[in-house]
Amino acid sequence: MIAADDPTTLYIGRRNVEGGGREQSFRNAMFRGLVGVRGDINAMWQYDVSAQYSSTSANQTTLNYFLIPRIARALDVVLDNGVPTCRSVVDGTDPDCVPYNVFDPNGITPAALNYLQAPGIQTGTIDQEIYVGQVTGDLGWTIPSATESIKVAAGAEYRRDSLVNTVDAMQSQALLSGSGGATIGISGSTKVVDLFGEVHVPLVQDKPGFDQLSVDGAYRYSDYGEVTTDTYKIGLDWAPVHDVRLRGSFQRAVRAANVVELFTAQGFNLFDADGDPCGLQDPNPNATLAKCVATGMPAAAYHTSTLDSPAGQYNFLQGGNPSLTPEKSDTKTFGVILQPRFLPKFSASIDWFNIKIENTISTIGTTVTWDACYNNDDPVACARIVRNPANGTLWVGDGHVIDLNTNIGSLETTGIDVNMSYAGLEIGKAGSLSFNLTGTYLEELITDPGSPGTEPYDCAGKFSSSCASGTAGVPSPRWRHHARLGWQTPWPVDVSLTWRYFSEVSQFGVPSTSARIDRVLGAQSYLDLAGNWAVTDKASVLIGINNILDKDPPLSSSVGTTGNGNTYPQLYDALGRYMFIRGKIAF
Repeated sequence: MIAADDPTTLYIGRRNVEGGGREQSFRNAMFRGLVGVRGDINAMWQYDVSAQYSSTSANQTTLNYFLIPRIARALDVVLDNGVPTCRSVVDGTDPDCVPYNVFDPNGITPAALNYLQAPGIQTGTIDQEIYVGQVTGDLGWTIPSATESIKVAAGAEYRRDSLVNTVDAMQSQALLSGSGGATIGISGSTKVVDLFGEVHVPLVQDKPGFDQLSVDGAYRYSDYGEVTTDTYKIGLDWAPVHDVRLRGSFQRAVRAANVVELFTAQGFNLFDADGDPCGLQDPNPNATLAKCVATGMPAAAYHTSTLDSPAGQYNFLQGGNPSLTPEKSDTKTFGVILQPRFLPKFSASIDWFNIKIENTISTIGTTVTWDACYNNDDPVACARIVRNPANGTLWVGDGHVIDLNTNIGSLETTGIDVNMSYAGLEIGKAGSLSFNLTGTYLEELITDPGSPGTEPYDCAGKFSSSCASGTAGVPSPRWRHHARLGWQTPWPVDVSLTWRYFSEVSQFGVPSTSARIDRVLGAQSYLDLAGNWAVTDKASVLIGINNILDKDPPLSSSVGTTGNGNTYPQLYDALGRYMFIRGKIAF
């Protein structure tokens, strides 16, 4: 493709079809060892001491990627005695070069692919040590209105996590095409010492209007070396009658950054967008010529196709941040549990939740940075847009958006969890049936980037890379559920049918008046069938078919790097129907 606004620039947008496409292979192995001692101190107190060590090795191999320096040489072809030959062969700079003829449908030869393609290798290891000691017991003190005494637990924990990831030279030097930038090794470790305690206090029991009333409390002090944190919980459980129980709690939690978030080396990666806000394909009406020039774009490139990536992918600078501070969350829940005596095999629970994380460890988001700059004139956001000085692009050369790990404003979610079950419905000589429904209604999923002038935005019922802070770019349906019908046969076989459902989602930031056919990903239902055969008391075989109707996943052109194959395999069944068999033997 020759850019209409720049006839001297030739873009070759071609997939490596003959080479089989880019592939990634993952091999993981895990070892875990746990030793411990537990016992009675006396009739009312117990102790539990344990030590755990685990190690996970993760090796990743990339295949069929082209070596960037060799692409230029394989395309730079001249005639040598009438034979198309790499210029580097003629001048002796690379005698192994083989021409890569993209203009002939049959011009790609195995020799050219052998010259261009190279594997990449990453090897990593994560080690963890945990040492825990705790005591639990009964204080022997009883509230006069209760029949059970107060119970407590207290202990200490030491935990150390370490990570080493080694990358070969081709990836660390960004020599493989399509990788978005260099993949640099990582090495680091964290450790924490915790002191914790819990208490359960029965307040009222076996009284009119108070079948049970109790309160729970917990506290944890954590020392990470440079910072210390405090977390706590208080919960109330009230059953006015045996059939109904009300529960509510408030929890303060803290999470310190892990070794990846702290120490990942800075380097380029790719993010998805339909077009550059200053480009031709999907221009932002607020991105005026003056604003775009102020972020490093040459005036002549304004509203031209030069700025738009044909692949819909742009560069961003990612990486760790050793200065990250712990994030803090407050969780509020309130729910009811129903276990009616007139329907003894039925139970149901409905719980409302609200979780808000302050100082969230995340990234601001590349497209959020675009909007903050061009819509809100935020100079800090504009400074994170680093355009290629030669042509103003964000996808060619060193053009990029800075999006390092940081502490953003907040992330908040609100919704309702539902769980209903009925077990043991007798159907005569045919055995019995059971039913279970587990679902979640997502009311809000709000991200506040903490950027001046940028309003918080709600991703509930949406999909977009802009929503990556809360959901890693995966769609967030308003309603989802698993409904399972089980059949316990008279024989040593149990059969189950599961219905998985996800409500429709629409693309964030795209108005309902848009003509895009992929603006809405429709509701999805999947049916799974499984049967478990208890061969003996200690051996069983599980056979199943998932997505038995072979339903295809919804597709979108805006999935990009947050999904795969123009869909989201993290949520939807990307491979269609598949069958499996598993065996289990206990010793």
